[in-house]
Amino acid sequence: MKRPKSHVIEDISEDVFKSFLPNEWIIRKIPKDYGIDYEIEIVENQRVTGKRIWVQLKGTEKLEIKSKSVSIPLSFQEDFKGKTSIEVNYIPFQASTNLLKYALLCDFPLILGVVDVKEKNVYWIPIQDEISENIENNNLNWRNQKSVVLHIPVRNNLKDNLDLYGLKWYSMEPARMRAFAILHAYHHELGYRARLSGYEIGDGYIDQKEELQESIIVAKKYLILSLEQSSLFGKNGLDVYIITTMPFIVEGIEACTEILEQIEKNVVSFIPTSILIGKVDHAVNLLSTCIAMYQDFRKKFLQTDEKTIFMALMEIN
Repeated sequence: MKRPKSHVIEDISEDVFKSFLPNEWIIRKIPKDYGIDYEIEIVENQRVTGKRIWVQLKGTEKLEIKSKSVSIPLSFQEDFKGKTSIEVNYIPFQASTNLLKYALLCDFPLILGVVDVKEKNVYWIPIQDEISENIENNNLNWRNQKSVVLHIPVRNNLKDNLDLYGLKWYSMEPARMRAFAILHAYHHELGYRARLSGYEIGDGYIDQKEELQESIIVAKKYLILSLEQSSLFGKNGLDVYIITTMPFIVEGIEACTEILEQIEKNVVSFIPTSILIGKVDHAVNLLSTCIAMYQDFRKKFLQTDEKTIFMALMEIN
């Protein structure tokens, strides 16, 4: 009995993929594969985190790398010494439409890993984001096709990125989505329970003082709870939130404390108290902008013209 070559390639692909993963990570083989080969659960410092991704592996002995010309915007051409375009390499992969439709049903990030069995490397792409950010924008009729070509960035490979940053990043995706939903709920609740404008303030005087006091107490509570969303603001959070959003939320919490003290001591005054209320209001409004800020980050592991220009600028600088 002959063993099919496809089975040999499949076994090699699995060995190559596993060779890049830390020994402590939990690797679960999925039986009766309908679009997922493995569930990978991240373990950090011997702690099982609950963060996971799903992986579909495809092995090949003939990996094709293509190049594409990307136009440089006029505003950046000086940085590129007058060049009007640059070349970027990517891997085209013909994926079945059924796999893409299945990916959209998945609750966890589904990663496609294309294994070069000769070079012993794995190139990967997040399928759901490739659909939403690239395919949907360029081909609205893709669901009626038998297959769709995915463009896998050459930079998304495990051999050159042994820290596995990309896979870890996507393992946090469900936690971030939950955090965004919680922040949205907090912002919605504050819209009903807290009024942070329309008060008359003078030296030692606030009309409807009790309403403002209660509004500030509620705002402080939800701002503090917001910072407990560790997938955004904690050790595993994103720099954009830790650097650009978290300080204003902290400032809003501190402003709440000062306002409550002013009300308690009856030392409110128009300009200082109004400035403090403005800081609280700004912090509250930031809760509603977090998810909008996140959309651009979905493109960081995709082959897009914007990302190509950005990566090239990073190399120049």
